[in-house]
Amino acid sequence: AGAVTAVRLGVAPNRSRRRKLTSHDAGHIDTGRVVACAYAVCVGAVALGDLSRRGPGIASMPSRGWAPTASPKTRGGSPPRAVPAVQALDAILGDGPARDAGAALGAAVGAYLWVKLFDVLASKKILERKLSRKVIHTTSGPFFALTWPLFSSSPAACYFAACVPALQAVRLFGIGSGLIKNENAVRAVSREGDKVELLKGPLIYTIVLVVTTALYWRGSPEGVAALALMCGGDGMADIVGRRLGAGNKLPFNEDKSAAGSLAFFIVGFGMSIGFVALFHHLGYMEMDAGAAAGRLAVLAAACTVAEALPVTGVLDDNIS
Repeated sequence: AGAVTAVRLGVAPNRSRRRKLTSHDAGHIDTGRVVACAYAVCVGAVALGDLSRRGPGIASMPSRGWAPTASPKTRGGSPPRAVPAVQALDAILGDGPARDAGAALGAAVGAYLWVKLFDVLASKKILERKLSRKVIHTTSGPFFALTWPLFSSSPAACYFAACVPALQAVRLFGIGSGLIKNENAVRAVSREGDKVELLKGPLIYTIVLVVTTALYWRGSPEGVAALALMCGGDGMADIVGRRLGAGNKLPFNEDKSAAGSLAFFIVGFGMSIGFVALFHHLGYMEMDAGAAAGRLAVLAAACTVAEALPVTGVLDDNIS
């Protein structure tokens, strides 16, 4: 149950109807509470991540190999199965805070340029605006995870990495609340072009990335599965559902389609397996893709069922 709860951080919307948000809705959003909740979630994630490294582990987890455990990298030195590239990177850059600060800066700049690329493509009509937004949703989290090997083996490395989505969360809040004016960001991220939308799904998306990074990091199969299902599964479900879901609406939820749900499972499961294989190969994760495949498939199937339920108006899809 714990693993399902951890992974069930993202659902695939493949939705066709949703009430348009307007600036009038800002009056119904307590921005102070949004900031307080975001801060509490981030602080809690950091505290739990620290406890998971110091404590004996979570007793309720049925399998020691599946439970969230500290990566070998967090105990100092290269992991025992580290490939030569990782060993060389550690030897050159070391394990100090300077490396982690530089890696965080590089990841932040890369993330900004990645989003900017699709904004430019959409502004030049090369890519449809809605498609651009969903491609950003699908790829931003995985792009960020691919930068994790740049960080050191220090126990604080995951917190440096978590600063990358945390800074993005602050930026989104500033734009969505009107403290920062950035029409390009609003067009790139929002559905209907209203800045208030940034205080909902996009802001929650970045907070989930903060939690996943600080609490699970690169040694946890369920951590990368949470990221894969929220980003890959959710994003591709919407893209596929909008294009192929017209004739196969689900009987209990006409805003979702069989095509979108199938895309959620295939892409979410496939991305989960891919990240487990990558981080195992690099030496950060003890469990390999073969051992994790069965459980990841069950988790992806459970999330696929959950995403098909008609709860869009109750919970944001990046949480439910």
